[in-house]
Amino acid sequence: MIKKLLYGFLVLVIVGYFGVGYYIYDASATVPCTVWEGEQTNNPSNFSGWDEYDVDVTPYFMPSYETVSIDSTDDVKLSAWWMQNDPQAKTVVVIHGLTSSKYSSGVLLASGILYKSGFNVLAMDMRDHGDSTCEDGYYSAGQKESDDSAAVVDWLVSEKNISANKIGIYGQSLGALTTLQTGAKTQNFAAIAVHDPPVAFETLVREEMEFQGFPPSLYTPVLHYARIFKGENLTEVTPEVAIAGGNKQPILVFNGMLDKRVLAHHTDDLIKIANDNGVEITTYRYEDMGHVESLWGYNEEFGKVIVSFFNENLSS
Repeated sequence: MIKKLLYGFLVLVIVGYFGVGYYIYDASATVPCTVWEGEQTNNPSNFSGWDEYDVDVTPYFMPSYETVSIDSTDDVKLSAWWMQNDPQAKTVVVIHGLTSSKYSSGVLLASGILYKSGFNVLAMDMRDHGDSTCEDGYYSAGQKESDDSAAVVDWLVSEKNISANKIGIYGQSLGALTTLQTGAKTQNFAAIAVHDPPVAFETLVREEMEFQGFPPSLYTPVLHYARIFKGENLTEVTPEVAIAGGNKQPILVFNGMLDKRVLAHHTDDLIKIANDNGVEITTYRYEDMGHVESLWGYNEEFGKVIVSFFNENLSS
């Protein structure tokens, strides 16, 4: 009888443990597999700005663009917009943030700044976002998303015949994390720029849980649920691992110190990782800016800095 009671209690504990993991994972990792209603009419040739900032986006419209489909892992097809200036021009991949897409005004503004400065630009949708394959409606903290960024970079080399030393990557938020992880999957790029990047994964998950109203102490069941039931090792590829194993590609960072989604210490962590691995890193930090806000609040400086960075670090 006692054995049965203990067995029953153990079953309840296990079910409860993974039940908590599922509940929090489902609530915090779900993505809509669609384009936000307010952005559905955006495209490279005509897109809206952000009402909070008086930035005229019309000079950055890109009238000529092509919608392309790129194969990634797991039979995922990625949707992207290809804006070409010259077949052999320096080229930058632009990656959106969590639940966002290539339709984002911020993605299109950054793309337009680069395009108008002579770069080819590829703005992509990661899996489970925008027009790309909806695999399962969950994001994997860059584990699978970095497969997508690597597939896009490799596509530029194989399909567009662009040399790796001419390719850069710019990512925002989750796209910044993905950008930093790309080096674990491919070395077909020469420089990266990131905007408010998450870096320390365990800390990020705990902070994200707290941001969404969950006790950060429940991080462990979430990690175990993802590993056992979703087949996702959420800590397998980290920026630290990717940078340590990379080709020392230089890094540019934009960081809003008022960011409540990705706290400023993540940029401090990235600086340390870069310095420990002999990687050149340049940071622009803004005391009065929130999450990926400096793109708008310091628009002119952003444009000058990112254009100069990629011009200096990508081959002609």
